[in-house]
Amino acid sequence: MNKTNISKRYFWRFVNQKIKRSINHYHVFSVITILFEEMLVDLKKGKEIKIFNLGTLSLQTMKPRTYYDVRFQKLMRSEGHRILRFILARPVSKKIRALLDIDKTFFQGYDE
Repeated sequence: MNKTNISKRYFWRFVNQKIKRSINHYHVFSVITILFEEMLVDLKKGKEIKIFNLGTLSLQTMKPRTYYDVRFQKLMRSEGHRILRFILARPVSKKIRALLDIDKTFFQGYDE
C-alpha cells in the first residue's frame, strides 16, 4: 500500500501486525495517542524532536509579511505564523545528493 499520509489508525495497524496482535489493540492505540500528544506538547514548547539517522522536526515561527490586499487596495502586514519544519540528517542528505542525477532531473527534453 503506497500512502503519502500516515494517520494514527494506519500506524496502529502497522504496529499490530509487527507485534502479531499479542497486545490488545486498544492499548496499542492509546500508547500511540500518548506519543503523538507528547510530541505535540514538546513542539509547542519550542523543543526539537530528533529522529536518529533521519532528521529533526521543529516548529518555527516565521516573520510577518507584507502583502497587497485587493479588497482594501492597500499594502497590509500579516502576522508571523508557526510552521512545522523537517531538516534531513546530514548522512541521509549526502546519500540522496550522491544518487541524484541533475541532468536527468532538470534538463529532460532539451537538446544541446
